[in-house]
Amino acid sequence: MGWLGDVELEHLPRRDNKQADALAKLASILSMTDKKARIPICKNWIIPPIFSDDEDDTFQEGENHVMEVFETEEEDWRQPLVDYLKYGKLPSDPRRRIDIRRRATRFIYYKGMLYRRSFEGIFLRCLSDDEKDQAMEEAHSGVCGAHQFGPKLHFRIKRMCYY
Repeated sequence: MGWLGDVELEHLPRRDNKQADALAKLASILSMTDKKARIPICKNWIIPPIFSDDEDDTFQEGENHVMEVFETEEEDWRQPLVDYLKYGKLPSDPRRRIDIRRRATRFIYYKGMLYRRSFEGIFLRCLSDDEKDQAMEEAHSGVCGAHQFGPKLHFRIKRMCYY
């Protein structure tokens, strides 16, 4: 530590030492070869972002446009909410009707996608069962991924703006 100059070492309680702890974690991650820092980038998601950069919804003449339609036997959990938010349609069962009306206050339907408003005010994209499996795979994979237990995985998926 002689090359640092004047250095003072002072003991701090653990609760007041969060910045030093974060720096120590960062230093343990970095590999210092040739005095260059290598930082792994962990934000490389497969599912497209909520809002695309090119909002060009116009069609050019002569272009071919393909629409995929998937027929499913079991109803998607999002469909009753979409029907209520888009068309005002409610199921005939009184209990489900009350449940959907109560839950719909936290959701919005925007450009064909259903989003849930989090407590922080962030809109989380609601995923289908297939997209859910893909998001869980993304949260587990990569340099920053590891096998995580339920609450940690749930928090990580919410941090990726998915619900």
